[in-house]
Amino acid sequence: MKKWQQIVIKILWSIAAAALILLFVVSWKAKSEKLLTYIQIELVGERAEALFMDEIAIRVILNEQGVQVGMPIEKINLTQLEKFIEKTEWVKNAEFFINNKLVLEVKIEQRIPIARIFTASGSSFYIDNEGTRLPLKQLTVLNLPVFTGFPTDQLKLSKPDSVLLKDVLFFAKTIQKDSFFMAQVAQVNIEPNGTFQMVPTLGDHLVLLGTVDQLEDKLNRLFTFYKKVWLGSGVNAYQYIDCRFNQQVVALKKGLQPIQFTGDFKLLSGDSTLMMQAPVASVDTTAKASPVLMEPAKAVKSKPKLNNKPKNNSLIKKNKTAKALMPKKSKSPTKNN
Repeated sequence: MKKWQQIVIKILWSIAAAALILLFVVSWKAKSEKLLTYIQIELVGERAEALFMDEIAIRVILNEQGVQVGMPIEKINLTQLEKFIEKTEWVKNAEFFINNKLVLEVKIEQRIPIARIFTASGSSFYIDNEGTRLPLKQLTVLNLPVFTGFPTDQLKLSKPDSVLLKDVLFFAKTIQKDSFFMAQVAQVNIEPNGTFQMVPTLGDHLVLLGTVDQLEDKLNRLFTFYKKVWLGSGVNAYQYIDCRFNQQVVALKKGLQPIQFTGDFKLLSGDSTLMMQAPVASVDTTAKASPVLMEPAKAVKSKPKLNNKPKNNSLIKKNKTAKALMPKKSKSPTKNN
């Protein structure tokens, strides 16, 4: 009796397997007879607008691969199409699938540039939020932070240059979080020792930032200085604003040189970089800043003339005293008279 049960079970399994094979063959034949009705393309991701690739460019690529409306569904290799599209420099991710209406749906995620970098030789490129190098594209204008003085043009970076590129990426992401600095930062100069200097949009001064360590704190101190001291003194009153040292901002007015700088800074127009002949000299970025003590100039008393005319005190010239401003974040700065 048990043998007959085993035989019946085997027969049933064989019938089920044959039915599955038959269904597979029928569905495959039906699929081979189905034709593609439409190609729907969609840009997805953080920014869905067409920046460097649009629907027309993607359709051209698909047409070059032989994908057209009216072709048999069975001839479309979705995996191969995804890999081919993702080889495009501006494509971060591609997804292809065919819905029940026989429509090929294409979803493209673009790479979004977050900074433009100029090398020491004058060439430039974009980087996205993953640090991937992207080529420039003509007739495309983007409001991005600009970094100058990157040491190499090579695609394969050395270890120090890779670390520097990560610092640039961190700097760019930090700036993009703040709308004020996105507008105020004209460009950022990369020094040969890997430190950073900021050229502002408004104001005739240079901001020394050092490394990217505690960058957000440095920018917060700079913003506080701008708000409470810089505007009251005049936007062109300072030559250097130094934010490299903890809990202070050292502001140097024009004509005062308590820190010795060498080199000629020249801002070029167009796609040129900010060229620097030499870095900051005789300054230790790791040491604490010491205040610069400047003795007030002694007033020279003028002898009155022996005449009957009254004295005119408004004609007596007085020498102004130069000061080095170092406001601390924890204390409110004094008002300038």
